[in-house]
Amino acid sequence: MKFSIPVLFGCSGISFALGFALAWQILPAASPSEPMSGQAGQTAPVASGGTNQVADLWNGRGAPIAAAPRHPALDNARIAAPASDEEQKMRERAQSDSAFLRSLIQRYESERDPAMRETIKSVLATVQKPEALAFFSRLASSSDPGQRKEAYAMLQQMAPDSPEMRHVLKQALASEQSPELLAKAIAALQPGAVEPAESAAIMAQLGNLAQHADPAVRSQSVLQLGQWDKTGASQGQLAQALADSAPEVRQAAIFAIAQSGARSDALKSALLHIISNGSESKAVQGSALQVLERFPLNKEEYARYTQARAQAGL
Repeated sequence: MKFSIPVLFGCSGISFALGFALAWQILPAASPSEPMSGQAGQTAPVASGGTNQVADLWNGRGAPIAAAPRHPALDNARIAAPASDEEQKMRERAQSDSAFLRSLIQRYESERDPAMRETIKSVLATVQKPEALAFFSRLASSSDPGQRKEAYAMLQQMAPDSPEMRHVLKQALASEQSPELLAKAIAALQPGAVEPAESAAIMAQLGNLAQHADPAVRSQSVLQLGQWDKTGASQGQLAQALADSAPEVRQAAIFAIAQSGARSDALKSALLHIISNGSESKAVQGSALQVLERFPLNKEEYARYTQARAQAGL
């Protein structure tokens, strides 16, 4: 099955993914020192992350935006994508001028030039104002898949840490029927400091979605589990994902283990199985070998590790 990089790395962060891949490429030929039985395991670095009270600015949930007067500044805007300094001016004005922000939202819905539309979307995705949040909420609840896709993309770019937007995304996780869009909604639900009860509820949703029929949804759910889990409660689900039939899900589980610092005998056993499995892809085996360096290995496990490393030509 073809490996889905955009889905896999969506939420876990491009910087981590690139760093992980680069570290593997420059991994030295020397093996890690052989650990002694009973030695405490090393602790891997943990990657850091980031009630709907949105004002009822529009006429009902999912209703069209109420007509708003066109702001003069928009009439003077260039049709082509503005330069970065002009975009920044638009962003600052949208943050401070509610009338301009409403007109910008209206312009986004009617704009036909792709470059300008992307620029406006970029601006809106960085403005955490009630008008913008209400707009994202309306798009996310739309019956139009294209609008929902735009909403999830903007929410992922915004990385909102607010109860209102988490509420919107949790609703999407419960109701979205398109696997492609569901994976995007999962990626947008980025971890933050939340009440324990809400965190547990999100973890439960992600755990259920980690069993979804679509591998892209499973892989994205596993990645987010690794980021939301601060107690090690998801280690059983990560071990199960390491045995998933889809290579992208197994790879996602390895990344989640590396990010979260999860350590258990079950995870180690599953990783050892991956590196010893002759039918496993070289990419997945390489990632598993790297993560295993952070686990304490007994003499037999170390022998399996070094043999797999040699077979991989490392």
